[in-house]
Amino acid sequence: MPNPHSLTVIYDDRCELCQRCRQWLQRSAQLMPIGFVAASDEDAVHRLGLDPAIVPVGDELIVVGHTSAVEPVMVWVGPDAFITCLWALAEHRNLSARLQRPTLRPVAKGVFHALSLGRGTVSAALSGSSVPSGPICLSEACDP
Repeated sequence: MPNPHSLTVIYDDRCELCQRCRQWLQRSAQLMPIGFVAASDEDAVHRLGLDPAIVPVGDELIVVGHTSAVEPVMVWVGPDAFITCLWALAEHRNLSARLQRPTLRPVAKGVFHALSLGRGTVSAALSGSSVPSGPICLSEACDP
């Protein structure tokens, strides 16, 4: 399968941490174009060919790789999406390769999942608002 020539990051636009990560990616030197779509923009998510009933839009970081303007070629979710974002950045491509190694992959996944689980608390601290008492999700996946 060919490498993508561009990426689209689907991020939770209601999450301060996610917004800051998007800004960091936008400011970083990119080895390929990286576009961004808010998870709350259902039309844009649908245009990317993703079905929110199957792909956890809003609950996970999602990266779509494109080899043409017509079809997405690959979809990465969660830690794999994070590593793919690093792969697309000039300063962090080598780090992404190291994080793919069997010895570091579990560590990368653990750190990503820990940060994801605590993103409500981190977002509240970044925005100066009160700390939420439960998980933050855009979908019903987190409802009890």
